[in-house]
This record gives sequence, structure tokens and C-alpha cells, in this order.
Amino acid sequence: MSTPLEQGVKRHPKSSNSTSEASATVPESSLTWCLAQLSKTRTLADSHSSGLTGADNKSITEGDKARDADKRLKAGQWRALLAIRMQHIKGGSSRIARYQSRGGLPPLLDLLRRPECSRKFLDLALSILANCCTEKQTRLEVRKLDGVSVVVDVLKRNVSAETVQNRAARALGNLAMDPEGSAEVHSAGGVPLLLLCLSLSPHPSSPSSLTPAPELCAPKVECVQSAARALVYLSDTPANRLLLLSQGALPSLALFIAPEFPLGLRRASLRAIHELTRGCSAECAREMSRSGALTQLGLLASGEGGRPLEELALKTLANLCSQGCLRPLVGSLGVIQKFAEEVKKDPLKSGVFFKALCLCCREAVNRAKVKEIGGLEVLISFLSAHQNHPLTRLAFLACVDFVYDESALEQLQELGLVPLLIKRLVELAHGEEPTAGRMDASLSSSSPCSELMTSCFDSFDFSALEGNKREDVSKDQTSGSSSFLSLRSWLVSEGLISSEGELTESPCGSDVFGGSPQSSISPSPPCSEFLQISTLRPPHLSPSTRFKPIRLYSSSSSSSSSSSSSSSSTSVSPRNVPGSPSCSQSSCTSTPQSEQPSSSPLQISSPPRKRLRASSSSSTCSSRYSVVTLDSPPVMSKTPVYHHPYHPEAWAPESPILLLLSRFSHASDPCTALVNTNVFSGLLYYLTQHHDPSGRCFRMLGRLSCNPNCFQALVRTGAVALIRQRLCVREDEIGGRNVGPDRQSEKVKGKITQLGLALLSNLRVQSESGFGTGVLTHIMLSGSESDKLYCVLSLPLINSNRVLLKKLLLDSGGLAAALELIGSHREEDDDGDEDGQSDRFCCQVPRRTERIVA
Repeated sequence: MSTPLEQGVKRHPKSSNSTSEASATVPESSLTWCLAQLSKTRTLADSHSSGLTGADNKSITEGDKARDADKRLKAGQWRALLAIRMQHIKGGSSRIARYQSRGGLPPLLDLLRRPECSRKFLDLALSILANCCTEKQTRLEVRKLDGVSVVVDVLKRNVSAETVQNRAARALGNLAMDPEGSAEVHSAGGVPLLLLCLSLSPHPSSPSSLTPAPELCAPKVECVQSAARALVYLSDTPANRLLLLSQGALPSLALFIAPEFPLGLRRASLRAIHELTRGCSAECAREMSRSGALTQLGLLASGEGGRPLEELALKTLANLCSQGCLRPLVGSLGVIQKFAEEVKKDPLKSGVFFKALCLCCREAVNRAKVKEIGGLEVLISFLSAHQNHPLTRLAFLACVDFVYDESALEQLQELGLVPLLIKRLVELAHGEEPTAGRMDASLSSSSPCSELMTSCFDSFDFSALEGNKREDVSKDQTSGSSSFLSLRSWLVSEGLISSEGELTESPCGSDVFGGSPQSSISPSPPCSEFLQISTLRPPHLSPSTRFKPIRLYSSSSSSSSSSSSSSSSTSVSPRNVPGSPSCSQSSCTSTPQSEQPSSSPLQISSPPRKRLRASSSSSTCSSRYSVVTLDSPPVMSKTPVYHHPYHPEAWAPESPILLLLSRFSHASDPCTALVNTNVFSGLLYYLTQHHDPSGRCFRMLGRLSCNPNCFQALVRTGAVALIRQRLCVREDEIGGRNVGPDRQSEKVKGKITQLGLALLSNLRVQSESGFGTGVLTHIMLSGSESDKLYCVLSLPLINSNRVLLKKLLLDSGGLAAALELIGSHREEDDDGDEDGQSDRFCCQVPRRTERIVA
């Protein structure tokens, strides 16, 4: 127990302290006084250093006074920082703007630049700076004052102080909210320091060996959370995301989404992972596979961590669907159904989920899941409701992925896909549709919706990075590419070389025959020799000579000077080489040694096997051997043209539509889906309005015209008359009237006219058969009025049997009924037809009928 005297002594200083604090409230409430205290930072340091140097010439009393003054100045600065933090910048953006306008940022940054600044001062100053950087104008001034480098330096000097790391990471995160600030943080070296904040001690090797949550103290949790938040803003561009991935950000963040950690830390880490996976690149897919975070993301997507974590995990998994190597794994987590459910809730706000659903249709294992959960209904519903949405094209591509699934095609047809395809085809043919490259470029803008389209249409799947391409190529060359081995075996079988050991593979040989025309390799010095028989010297090939016709020269002589006159040549085209994609049979003819013109057809000239083997066995080291030289290739367009795996022609905006329609036309009875007025009119409109209609549409119409199951439907719907009117006579040329701009060349018009004649010829063959006669008779005897009218208009075009025409048109009264029906609407047509085009057109068929029957 303390005595009353001691208690009085203890209470006395407390009362004096309270009196002094009350008196200090007046200066601290003034921002001018606070800034004046911060501006004394350098003066305080100078006076302190001068007091130390002159300590020998001063008394102990003067030294004590200097130290007391130093303490008072530091106390004043501390009180000023507290007042700024608690009063002057608290209460909204106006307070922060006032603090900035009064010049509060320069002395604050000067305080942070001092190496001798204590940890307590750093915590408070960084907290003030981080709060100020929530405003855009403040961030701009901080960048002008080189504040990013100041914060990074503070972070470097205090790698072991978790509270300083926390506040510095928060300040860098706020500064990185602007693209310019993010770039400065990257250039100043702030990313490695932020990743150091994510490290655990001891650092676990995998997510399974995570440190239990109780071992993480509260300051460490806050530090990691601030660093993760900063990484969210530092992942603003693909280049910055690649930098973060290359420095190991993804595995470090994946550690903290485990259920052992606090909810706030898990959410911050998951947000950072979501940003890193935006526009998922090959490097991101590789890091995600290595980190083992997919399983944990699947658990979070199932709702284990609550709705906020579930939504972030679903969006992250949707981002990962951009890479084909991850899609089967994502599908195995059972999230495809959740993608579909999110799209059903709000299609316009669920673009990332709809994109993931469409991309999951590319693999068979995921296509089965999409069809099972009702994903086809989701696709058609989206296409019906949002026909002008940028993701519509991706939805059509998703339908193309089911092109060989009969049950899925039947379901798509029942859901109403064909009318949507025709409507989109007409829209593309109506105006100047953009090319594939321009459309992709317009979709890759900065808008949120177009960001979803990045890398969706450039390729059927996504290739690895260029460096990995070279590694894979080198591995293939080490083991021997399949195309080279096929070439070598063929040369042995033809007697061009005596053994496989005489021919070695070129360093870029795998690219010559097996490479893709769109792949790129590093340049190599050009060389005129590609292969030399009976030599082991590796040949060289310039990348500019890939896919060129190859000439193989074989000669043998006693001296090199006379070799040119006695050599025999063979020309080899890649299409004649076994293992080549376009391998075909070769014709054996002799050719002179002089080069053929590049326009002449290339043929293989193979000398007798016995003679070649004898010459190769008797050759010496000075003799010239077979040499392959490369002719110049044909002129090709510089713009790369993409070819879909299911589509042999250039992939245009209307290609997926025509591919699906063509697939429907392969059914045994496609008349239900394709042979109706709207569909057929749309196809003919595309043919006559598109500047260069696809050959697939030509073939599809020819297929329909040759199908007996479609004959009756073509006659009943008036398609026969439409074919002649649109394709042969050209509706826009009737009476010399030009309808709309003419975008087709004469060559294209000629092809369309030939198509119309061919279609009528196919229908004429069926019409004049016993089957066709029965169909036409049935229509005229039991059909509706419109059916009889269309049959009357079609008969002169597809049938030349006078007896049948007389029977159906005159004896059965079909012609009179048709003329009566036309006459009843003539007055209405005349009101809207000034130059009498309808009269002229309606009279064409009856006049031709009279000439045939007469």
C-alpha cells in the first residue's frame, strides 16, 4: 500500500500534465503551426550536429540545454504529425486538398528522406502520406516531388519493421491507382520489396505447408494485406502482369487464400490473383499450374469461403479459361454450371462468365458438361436477346464447336439457331462488314466489354511464348521431326540416297516441312545449299525460303569444272514429299538441269535406282553431290489469314454462320430448318449483296437443290422463282433499275449467274423424273392457293414436258387460278410501282408458258 504522501506525489504530475496538454491544444489546431514544426526538421538536425562537434568547448549545462531543445522540437513535430493525422486531413477530400494547397507534402517527404528518422515518426508520416494519396491531385503532386522513390527507399531501409512495411505498402498501393504511378512503382523497384512483404519465415515450399494462422501476428497480417492490395493496382497492364508473374507474385499470393488465414487477407490475396489472371497469358497458366492454387480456387468457388470469395474465385477461374491447357482442369472443378447460372442472372453484367462458357465449348470433355447443364439454352438465349453485343461472335464460335455433335445440332435447331444465323448473315451482307483483323482490333480497345475479347478470335487456341516455341523446336530437332524422317525414308525408297546415315537434318528443317505458315523463327544466315547427299555437314536455310519449291540436283563427274554439263536434275515440291500436308502422287519425267520458270508445274524426275546407286558408290571426295536449291515462292499477301480447323477457306466474319448452316444442310431432311422463305431469301440476299460471297454458300445451295427431300419445299415456298429472279435475272437489273450500291465485280456476278442456272438445272432433273412429276401433280391438286401459285411460277423454269405443263397449267386450271390471284392484287401493286415492274415480272411466266404449251 502506498502512503498518502506518495499518492499525492503521483497525482501532482498528472495534474500538471493535463494542464500543459490543455494549453497545447490551441497551437496544434492551427495547420500553419503544424507545417512550421515540420519545416524545422533540417534546422533541428543542424543544431544537433553542431552541438556534438562543439562539445569540448562548451560546459555540461549548455549540452543539456541543447538536448532539451532537441527533445522539445521533436515533441513539437510529433504533436504536429498527430494533429495533421487526426484533425487536418480527416473529414473528406476537402481537408486533404487544403493540406496540399498549403504546401504540406514537401516537408512530409523531407521527413521521410531522413535516414535517422525513427520508426515511430515513419509510421505516422507514412500513414499521413497514404491517406493523402487517396486523392488524384495529391498523387500527381507526390509523383512530381519524386515521392514514389522516397517511399521505396523507406521500404528498403525497414525490411524488418512490419508496421513501416504495412504503411509503405499502403502508400505505394494508393500511388499505383493511376497508370503513371503504377509505372513509377515498377521502375523504382517497388515490386520486389512488396513481394518481400508477402514472404513467410520460414518460407513454405508449397501451399500444403502453410504456416498456421496463429503464428501470423496482427501487424504481419496487415502488412501482407496491404502488399496484396498494392499488387492489385500494379497489375493494370499485360506487361506489368507479366513482370509480376516473372518475379513470383502468383505463388506468393496463392499461399494466403487457404482457409487457415483471416478472411480479409484471403480476400485481398484473391483479388490480386484475379487481377494477375486477367487476360490469362501462357506464363500465367504456367505459374498457376505450378502454384497448385486451382484446387483451392475450386473450393472457394463452391461457396466454402462465403459469397464474396466465391464470386472472386469464379471470376478468376473464368479468366483462366482463356488458356486451353487449363480449361479441362477448370471444368473438372464443377464450375461450368456456375458460369451458366451467373449468365442467366444477368447476361450483360456477366460477360466474363459468358466468355468462359463459350471457351469451355472447345474441348470435348467440357462440351459434354455444357450440354448437360443446359449451356446450349444459355447460348441461344444470349444470341436472341443481345444480337449486337460484342460477345455475340464468340457465341457463334461456341456453336461451331458442336458442329460434329448430332444431338447438340438437333437441340440448337429446335432452340431456334437457324433464324438467328440468317439474321446475322443478312446484317453482315447489308453493309461494309469489317474484316477479321479490323473487328478484332476494334474489340481490343480499352472498354470493359471489349477487354473480354482479347485473344479470343486470333487463334483457335493459344500458343506458348516465343521462347518456348524455340525450345520446343530445338527438342523436336534433337529427336528428329516426323516430316524430316518421312523425307529421309522416301529418299531411300526412291534410291536418291543409299542409306539413312547419309542425310542429316537441318537445324531449321522441322520448320521447312512441318512448320506453320504463321509461326515465326529467329533469323539465320541464308545459304544456297540445303542438303548434300553423302555428307555430314549440317545444312542451313533462311526463314524467308520456307515453303518454297525444292529442286534436287544429282550429278557425278571426275572434275568439278565439268560437273555442270553432266549433271541431271530433279525438281521436288513439298506437296510430293511424304509427310507433307499436301502429299500427292509424283510423275517421273526427266528435266534439263537449267532452272524451270517458277510458273511451270513442278514434277519429280527420278533416275533409275541402279544407276544412281552405282554413281553414288563410285563417287570421290571431289565430286559434286545432290544439292537442293530453292525457287522463289509465289507472291502472298502480307496480312496473315486465319484458317479455322473446321473451315478450309479464309476465316471471315460470316464463316462460322455459313459453317453451321452448311452442317445443317448435310442432314437427310434439312427442309424443316433451311427451306423456308426467310432462310432462303437471306441466303440469296447474302449472295447478291456481299462483295465476295463464300464458296461454302454456293455448295450449300447446290446440296439443297440436289436433295429430293427438299424438292417439294423449294417449290411450295417459291424458292424456284426466287432463284431465277435474284440469281439469273438479277432483281436489281429488272427494267434497268439499280437498287443500292453495286459492290460486286463482274466476275462475281458471273459466278452467281452460273450458280442460279446450275440450281435450276438440278431442280429440272428432279422435276422431269417420275418422283418430281408426282410431287408437282400433288401440289397442283391438293395444295393451298399460295402453293399452287408458286408451283405455277416454278413449272416453266424447271420442267419442259409439254404434256405435263398442259395438264397442270391448263387442264387443271392452275394457270387461270394463278392469274386470278395475281389480278386481285394488281391495283395495290400499281399504287406502289410507278414504272410497272410488277406487271412486267408477273407477265414473264405466263408468256413463257403460252410459248411452251402452244
